[in-house]
Amino acid sequence: MTKVFKIAGSPFYYYRVHVGGKDKWKSTRTENKKQAQKIADGHRAATVGTLNADELFHLLLAKLDGMPEDERQSKRLDYGQRLIRLQSSTLPFGDAWSRWLTMPNKSRFGNPKPNTLAGYSAIWKRLEKWAAEKSIVNLHEMTQAQGEEYMGELMASGVTERTYGAHLKFLRSFFRVLEKQAGIVSNPFTGNLTVPELQTQSREAFTPEELKTICAKAAGDWRYLVGIGIYTGLRLTDAIHLRWKDISATKITVIPAKVERRKKGKRRVVEIPLHAVLAALLNELRRARGKNPSGFLFPNMVKAYDADRSNVAVAFRQFLKTCGIETTAEETGEQRKRRASLRGFHSLRHSFVSMCAVSGVPQATTQRLVGHTSDEITQLYSHAGKEREEVAAINLLPSDIFA
Repeated sequence: MTKVFKIAGSPFYYYRVHVGGKDKWKSTRTENKKQAQKIADGHRAATVGTLNADELFHLLLAKLDGMPEDERQSKRLDYGQRLIRLQSSTLPFGDAWSRWLTMPNKSRFGNPKPNTLAGYSAIWKRLEKWAAEKSIVNLHEMTQAQGEEYMGELMASGVTERTYGAHLKFLRSFFRVLEKQAGIVSNPFTGNLTVPELQTQSREAFTPEELKTICAKAAGDWRYLVGIGIYTGLRLTDAIHLRWKDISATKITVIPAKVERRKKGKRRVVEIPLHAVLAALLNELRRARGKNPSGFLFPNMVKAYDADRSNVAVAFRQFLKTCGIETTAEETGEQRKRRASLRGFHSLRHSFVSMCAVSGVPQATTQRLVGHTSDEITQLYSHAGKEREEVAAINLLPSDIFA
């Protein structure tokens, strides 16, 4: 039984709820202790997922009885609709994704871009698999307690706070959008679950010694992916999705996925000259792939990444730990909130920029190489002049990292 109590200055009874890691007081909006007890116990039952339709009916009646007359009239229809949804609407997990795709209100920003949609699909498939393992058939059957369990397991798997927050925000929105179609009375991803407040620290570049350790221990596809990261500064998604047709004898040509998503109609191409070390690595990979390889350089990683973007990122951070490199800052604060990852594949991009700076590469040239070119900078150089500068810049980078 949930304890109800009064506080100074209010005629209503209150009870404690746990939200975002903190205890808060919630008003029952009634002066009747028995009604207040029903409401408090009902809230507790709904939170832990033990409330059936009949119990929900009595909880809503108790809430109505405790409300002022004007508020009671406005809430009566809403509560009735919630009960009708619970009793008449069901939507199996297996059909939910296709139904969500048809919903006009699935996104505040119109239809999601293909890359965004692929990310959403991966998030949903992960939950769908988990629900099947827990024998949860329909969306409305999933409780807030199970939502907390799922998100707890996700956090324990090693994802960053940013990834955790992205999963939580999407799943919360997903269930909200399908609320009427699925008969959802209580969104399983609300309640005590909160989106983490991300730290402002950016990724840190690796030291030269750390880079040498990484290169020495990297094996298989990681050896070549690390080389691409070091000598091109490409983001993980762009590096993984490189195709052999993107690589010539002298350069790599790529349309950054991040730029393509953000700037409609502007498919800006980034051309990065091949450093001698990277050219040798790619020739080595080409020989390993067989005669005249085509398609993706890393087909297995593409499959893992497209299934769940966090797969490859988490695997790389785990690899870094085997190199003796710490990937996150120490937890601090009373709630021991995890901080965003400080070391990851994106750190190779920072290392590329740092090596360019140390090697004396002009900032404008570095900006073009990593895809941060502004229109003003572009106008200062002729195409031929820029190309010569970029080749010279890449050749300035150290060659002893893979020694």
